[in-house]
Amino acid sequence: MKLGVTSYTYRWAVGGDRRFGDSMKIEKPLKPFELVQKVANLGLEVVQICENVDLNLPDGELKKIGRTADNLGIKLELGAAGMDLSVLKRCVKMAELAHASLVRVYPTEKEPVTKIAERIRGFLPVLQTKNLLLAVENSSLWLYASRELAELFEKVNSPSFGACVDVVNSTGLLEKPLETVETLAPYAMCLHLKDYSIQRREVGGFMIFGVPLGTGLLDTKAVLNALRRTGRDPDILLEQFMGKRETVQETLADEDKWVKEAIKYVKTLR
Repeated sequence: MKLGVTSYTYRWAVGGDRRFGDSMKIEKPLKPFELVQKVANLGLEVVQICENVDLNLPDGELKKIGRTADNLGIKLELGAAGMDLSVLKRCVKMAELAHASLVRVYPTEKEPVTKIAERIRGFLPVLQTKNLLLAVENSSLWLYASRELAELFEKVNSPSFGACVDVVNSTGLLEKPLETVETLAPYAMCLHLKDYSIQRREVGGFMIFGVPLGTGLLDTKAVLNALRRTGRDPDILLEQFMGKRETVQETLADEDKWVKEAIKYVKTLR
């Protein structure tokens, strides 16, 4: 299992999370090729650059990202939102230019699983020709339970198509993280690994918060063991959802600290 990060690990350093209208005004947000360099400096092996980073770039810029990754020995993966054919075709083009080996997507609308499976089966020849893997994440949009995604993977039944398993996203569907992992592990191509806590902030309900890996409710060792039992070898991609601090400097410092602590913690379990 190669160890790396996704661009959501550095959601503040890249300028904030645009999905939630939460930006951060910093002088020099991390550019994609700088993120690759940062991953190499941390001694990691893989980076997945997702939709929180603008990848609608000129061909030359995408090639620059790929060259940077190749020169540093970093495995590059890309991520995008949506699963219609226009998204898939755009992802394949970007992956070719950047020499990415895997594209992670997730559905942004609810469709019958049979309809998605038919679309993906029709797209398999493209993936196979390009030697590209396509992974579907159990996203925090909560459109599909893990068992429904497992059904999708079974229907397509291809080594080019599998799961990006996020340990926390499906808690919104009242799935326990280990339940999610055990359901999707047989199809896992990559793992989004992060930790969380649940707090009761008011009488009317509970909230889920991100915490440094190894300090929250996640049984990380059990998650990794569940993956190992399948005999698969997914990439372990560290993620975190950390709130902003009082200042930009404090936010970026804590974000970087969380990453380094997570790397140390995971290495004790591998």
